[in-house]
Amino acid sequence: MAFAVYVKAVMNSWVFKGERHKEVPKIFLDNEYFLDQGAKLVLKQPLVEDEILADGTIQSNLTFNSRGQATRWIEGDGMANWLGRSPSVEEQDNLKRIIRQVQPATTDAQPQLTSVQLNLREQYRSTAHTLLKCLGFFLPEWVQGDLTKPIREFARYDQGDWRSFAVQAEQLFSIAEQATEILGLGVHHNSVEIYWSSSTKLVVGVLTILNRVKRAVVIAQNYSGPDRILYVVESTNGSKKPPDSVFTEFDQNYSPLPLLAVQYFTSPNTIKQYFHAETSALMGISYPIDAITARLVQQIEKKNKENLKLDQTNLEEYLSLFLDFFVDLGKITGNPVDTQKVRSSLLRHGFAAMPNRHTGKLYTDTDVESLMAFVFKRSTEDFQNERFRES
Repeated sequence: MAFAVYVKAVMNSWVFKGERHKEVPKIFLDNEYFLDQGAKLVLKQPLVEDEILADGTIQSNLTFNSRGQATRWIEGDGMANWLGRSPSVEEQDNLKRIIRQVQPATTDAQPQLTSVQLNLREQYRSTAHTLLKCLGFFLPEWVQGDLTKPIREFARYDQGDWRSFAVQAEQLFSIAEQATEILGLGVHHNSVEIYWSSSTKLVVGVLTILNRVKRAVVIAQNYSGPDRILYVVESTNGSKKPPDSVFTEFDQNYSPLPLLAVQYFTSPNTIKQYFHAETSALMGISYPIDAITARLVQQIEKKNKENLKLDQTNLEEYLSLFLDFFVDLGKITGNPVDTQKVRSSLLRHGFAAMPNRHTGKLYTDTDVESLMAFVFKRSTEDFQNERFRES
């Protein structure tokens, strides 16, 4: 799949399978680790490192993901392969005793090296194919005329240079952005926007995948007609709901609307800079922030299942979840936070007033959830404005 590198990262972070996956995707790195669901760094196999000491003796350091994995390694073939012989019962018992007594070591995961190849031609062919399918479903006449013949031949038969179709599009009025903001769609949706622009004489389609990856192509040139927008959105994460759509046509009696600005990729250097910056932002910022955000959401949902009524003790547990999020966010962005400042912000924006305003209510009640969302939003703004920075 042309977009697999992006899709796997987002799905791994948010721990969902999607329609075409039997399990949450894992991301295998170039070293001894892989990223398990939820962006958890896990050893591909037990790590055995032998160190020769100054006196000539060998000290072995064994690292496992869990005590259970260590036990299976001892009782299976792992220990025997390491020793080069079958271990005695006494040796097995001795190592098991050490493992039971050792304290788990937890360290913050550092950036991990991996490599990917981006096939931009296939990405834009896939984009064109998806856009044409939407047009064919909602406005079938548009996938039969001469105006769309070049993009059809590119999508179906790989005819033409992808750079003649690929553009950077800036929607000056985006229904997709409005819907995402109002409905809170987040990564759990894909969308298509198609713009008929009389000012540019172009028909341009914009595909957004999991609210993270955006690709735009020119569907038709030399367009003359009214300004229009078609917006199609579908839920992801196993949803069986059919897509929703909005189609808007503007009155031709008014002046042409500047619906979007379009820029072609003019040079190989421009292409390299654009997609390098995009990939760096997705993997270096969006992906780790997605991971801790998804973890916060999952922890809150798990807590909510207890159907706890709002009181000071339970509230403190929720506050702790938010506090951990901002501590992790500080680590990811390289801006360590002062936990007392974070706590003060959370209390000031709503946590302090919650017991008095919503006494006896459940945390799943709409007004309580709304207030928590407000607290999170305002505290995130405080973080962005560096109000949590360590003194």
